[in-house]
Amino acid sequence: MDRFQEMLVFRRVVEAGNVTRAAEALHVSQPALSRTLAGLEARLGVELLRRTKRGVQPTEAGQAFFRDAVELLDRLDDVEANTTANRAALAGTIRLATATLLFTGVVAPILGRFVAEHSSVSIDAAVGSTHVDMLADNIDLALRGGRPGAQDLKFRKLGVIELALFASPDYLARAGTPTTPEELADHTLIGGIGPTARAHWPLESDAGQALSIPVALRHHCDDLQGLIAMAEAGLGITVCPPYIEAAQRLRRVLPGWHLPDSPVFVVWPAQRHMPARVRALLDALIREVPALLARRS
Repeated sequence: MDRFQEMLVFRRVVEAGNVTRAAEALHVSQPALSRTLAGLEARLGVELLRRTKRGVQPTEAGQAFFRDAVELLDRLDDVEANTTANRAALAGTIRLATATLLFTGVVAPILGRFVAEHSSVSIDAAVGSTHVDMLADNIDLALRGGRPGAQDLKFRKLGVIELALFASPDYLARAGTPTTPEELADHTLIGGIGPTARAHWPLESDAGQALSIPVALRHHCDDLQGLIAMAEAGLGITVCPPYIEAAQRLRRVLPGWHLPDSPVFVVWPAQRHMPARVRALLDALIREVPALLARRS
């Protein structure tokens, strides 16, 4: 069998996590696909897949082969696309990871317009997955809060998200409404992400004053959507971007104060070849996200 076809078979099996599903996607029989995998492993002289009752998982050697195969196959796709008469036609799957609130409020509308223009592109979105291993999980692009620190990633800042303090009307009716930052010490606080995970919450006033308020968190959550849901349930005071729909169901606490703006970055693997479809979506995010975030700050 052609080596590129072997790589394609192996890629589909790893992505599906199951030989049967991969065979169905490739429109070949399961025995034929299994023979291809066995032949590939025999030719390379190394085990690429570990078979379990639940499916297949790549070995360490298989993970390395998968990354290289994906890069090579994507390069081949680009070569073929660049020789067609319609250079604008893009096709294939883009794997994207982002936080839930960014996806629903900012990214999803951009994806709608992008796929309407490029109807042969598919989106595989890992929503809520902000700390994925982009190389191991084969993620093409990710939107993250905070500056990425990994040296194997490239990134570009797209803008900032404003974070303010909110609580439910029920909670404030029971516990009262703080009128100064220092009074937060007498309230139930919900945190766990970014600056809200710290023992001191940094607050900035509209007049430019900066404070570091000691806090004792009672409730924790590692997702901003979860923090907001807990606040809506009346569990305490948390942070929330003022522009989202949920903020309309909550009440602003200390309206003259806010937390430092949270930067938003788009991130992609530095060493991996970027297919044309991924580059086109990256360009769309760089072009459209800053304006969307600016209108919401």
